[in-house]
Amino acid sequence: MTIELICFDMAGTTVDDHGLVLNAFRRTIDDLEVSGDEARDAEAYVIETMGQSKIEVFTVLFGDRASSANDAFERHFVEAASEVGVSEVKGARAAVETLKTRGVAVALTTGFSPATREVLIDLLGWSELFPLRVSPADAGRGRPTPDMILLCALRARISAVQTVMVVGDTASDMQAGRRAGVGQCVGVLSGTDDQARLLASGADVVMNSVAELPRYVSLLDH
Repeated sequence: MTIELICFDMAGTTVDDHGLVLNAFRRTIDDLEVSGDEARDAEAYVIETMGQSKIEVFTVLFGDRASSANDAFERHFVEAASEVGVSEVKGARAAVETLKTRGVAVALTTGFSPATREVLIDLLGWSELFPLRVSPADAGRGRPTPDMILLCALRARISAVQTVMVVGDTASDMQAGRRAGVGQCVGVLSGTDDQARLLASGADVVMNSVAELPRYVSLLDH
């Protein structure tokens, strides 16, 4: 199987956010004065739906307060990321660069807004590493729908969707890949979900991190 395009998730897959996503959410529910059982249930839902569009998650949780919640979340996340910093998952850049030298196109997909995504890109210095970057606002809908993956496939001008590989750390990543009809869904254990959940959600294989990806892609090509 020849892989023409790999769509990578960000937080938990290629980016180590040092727990800032969950921390930003906790600060957001404090802003909304949500407490007690409601706060605990909301946090459990955020963990369950990690990887999905943040505004869509907040719409389920907070209804007409979703926009305010999303604005607060993104503000808290960007502030914390700028103060604490973010880093790549160990070996992520090297793996991506290796794949690119072999002629594989790469893309980033994320549940963050374009503005927050670009703050992370600037902090990481990844503008040239990943010229193709897509958020739900760019594609129409977020995970687990296939929209972001299909938009990446169109922009990369691949020959068939079966030549696309999706790499992510959540069930939502795997579900989106399956709905898009990609050739390979690869789960990684550097983020949210465990091996059992990733496999149950459609992963073809689960590895420790993206650092192992070049070798796996080489095996597929032979």
